[in-house]
Amino acid sequence: MNKRVMRQVVPILLAAGLLWYVLNDVPLAQIGGQFKKADYGLLGLVGILIGLFYVLRAARWQLTLQAIGYKPSLFRATVALLAGSLASMIVPGAGELTRCGTLQQTDGIPVSQGIGSVVAERIIDLFMLVLVLLLTVILEFGRAKAYFSNLTLALPGTLMLVVALILAIVVVGIIWQIRRRTTAQSHPFILKFTDLIRGFGRGFMAIRQLPKPGLFVSITLLIQVFAWLTTYVLLLATDSTQHLPPAAALTILAVSSLGGLAVPTQGGIGTYHFLVSRALVLYSFSTAEGVSLATFMHAVGFGFNLLFSSLSFLIVPVLVQQRKKFDRVPEKG
Repeated sequence: MNKRVMRQVVPILLAAGLLWYVLNDVPLAQIGGQFKKADYGLLGLVGILIGLFYVLRAARWQLTLQAIGYKPSLFRATVALLAGSLASMIVPGAGELTRCGTLQQTDGIPVSQGIGSVVAERIIDLFMLVLVLLLTVILEFGRAKAYFSNLTLALPGTLMLVVALILAIVVVGIIWQIRRRTTAQSHPFILKFTDLIRGFGRGFMAIRQLPKPGLFVSITLLIQVFAWLTTYVLLLATDSTQHLPPAAALTILAVSSLGGLAVPTQGGIGTYHFLVSRALVLYSFSTAEGVSLATFMHAVGFGFNLLFSSLSFLIVPVLVQQRKKFDRVPEKG
């Protein structure tokens, strides 16, 4: 119970602290001005690109599941993925379990093997993040050097102390939970954990057993292209950022992805605002301008993600009922 509470409360505190720090000195009228000046035709295109981004991710997940003998439809895989996205907006890290649990309900795929395939995807995504960071450094070496040398997370001393204490409490709590739960190997918890590990292993081996490894790699690359393209079109949607080069979108994608990995918060709230606003300073924007632009960009992306993810929760019960109908065997007589 305590561990569950910490997992929910800590990200909220981090998000609230970062958001307060970033928005503290920025007038709301300046942020609202970004929405007034936006090209809503291009914002609609952003929504389409975000939808296609999720479809591509679902198609890649579908390939890894096919390798271990399961064949969910692309539509069901997309719905499950979106359900996980909504869960991660509430509790960071809950998305993987939620999407696998959803697919278990709609297609009967065991959660342990579903998570195993997701773990394999995360490893690939981490590798791609490294490539994006390297490409960003190569294309924007001067700006990247200035960004990472100046990015010292200049928070007030009190806030830094609070963040450090929160992280320390989380670490101590996790260690305490592990020691409390660790007993003899015959303990039901240990046996269940062993079964889960076996499922993870089978799912992870799916990458090596892919029937179409070339297609998997192509989709993975397309996912990164769509993530970059979404960010670039978002920059084109406002007069203030129309002049920025395509590499600027890559910089924003790199720092926001890295921030989400290092300091996970609900929907990137706070983390995205801080990192992206500081990245925009490198393109001759003031800190206040960077904050207003980062807030606008995050609001658009978050809004579309919330819309699509919420729709998935309306679709899931329908898919579950469909499965029950197909599984129901008519009585003879």
